Amino acid sequence: MKVKEVINQRERKRKGYQEWEKIVSIDFAGVKDVYDFEVPESHMFIANGIVSHNCGKSQMLTFVDKTAPKSRYVAGRSASGAGLTASVVKDEFLRGWALEAGAMVLADKGILVLDEMDKISKEDTSALHEAMEQQQISIAKANIQATLRTQTSILAAANPKMGRFDPFTPIPNQIDMPPALINRFDLIFVMRDLPNKEIDANIASKVLESHSYKDSPPEISGKLLRKYIAYTRQRISPKLTEAAVDVIRTFYVELRSSGSEGDSSIKSIPISARQLEAVVRLAEASARIKLKATVDEEDAIRGINLLRGCMNEIGVDPDTGKIDIDRMTTGISASVRGRILDVRDILYELSEEKMGGPINIEDDLKPKVFEKGITERKLEEVVDALKKNGDFFEPKKGWLQKI
Repeated sequence: MKVKEVINQRERKRKGYQEWEKIVSIDFAGVKDVYDFEVPESHMFIANGIVSHNCGKSQMLTFVDKTAPKSRYVAGRSASGAGLTASVVKDEFLRGWALEAGAMVLADKGILVLDEMDKISKEDTSALHEAMEQQQISIAKANIQATLRTQTSILAAANPKMGRFDPFTPIPNQIDMPPALINRFDLIFVMRDLPNKEIDANIASKVLESHSYKDSPPEISGKLLRKYIAYTRQRISPKLTEAAVDVIRTFYVELRSSGSEGDSSIKSIPISARQLEAVVRLAEASARIKLKATVDEEDAIRGINLLRGCMNEIGVDPDTGKIDIDRMTTGISASVRGRILDVRDILYELSEEKMGGPINIEDDLKPKVFEKGITERKLEEVVDALKKNGDFFEPKKGWLQKI
């Protein structure tokens, strides 16, 4: 059965996002522990990712919600921390307190589709940290103490703050979400609405066609597709072959070592163990959806390409041209971190010279900073970061003083 063709047929309006099509085609396949890798069951799908901007993402989420054997759909504006995890409410009938499960608990062993995730308040998103990291939720309220399973995958969609995605600004700075929460997603894909005559013509044709003729029936019905997905999850447990292990190990080691190259004292970290586990999950799901008993080299390469495509799009440091995982998860790359440390050290020296007095940016700071090759624009960014961190304050315009 050509599952990918069915999904592409359902997504008539989506064109040109090959990486996303691959994700959707193996989204529900699930994995379990793989040899020495303790892969959390909460990541049993490859749905962990964030997409941004209004490019038909809600239609994709709705399709996933309808197709998955077990799922819950939540819109950000109507979601709360208790609604996503669990809450304790007064039960008038029992004359006591009762525990109510939230969307993640109800979707245990399934998938939680979370649209408009950027609209959820930071207080509410903090409830997701334990649920995503530990695959459980601990409740200790009133007279109730309980631990609920949340072995749930999350497919989330979020919009950038300014309405359009800026390829030169790190993802955490564009999406109103805590960096620690962003780091818990395996994959982050950006969907940009770029003008393209061929793609635009195809989209227009499909939209107009849907208003003129009846849609042709899909090759595989939604009911049969759900059965196929459920079968792969219950019956297929592929194991990594030696060839797949070698491919994944080589990719991880080579990419990790590439961050230590160069003369800079601050080395970048291109990939972490979290991404290594993500590659394993992607490779296993690729094999599972094809009903294979083993994960071969082809599946491993497919998982690597998906992760690499994600990192190449949003994880490359524009100053060095290298992949830096911190740029994806925290918004601060190794080069930016190095500039902040350099400028801070200069300011500390100047502060000692002036006995803790104010420092003139134009006369005192800029000459020393320019010697290190830091431009004026980047200096402004560093100064803003130091003020936000509380290291220095601006007693008057054009002056800095240590706190």
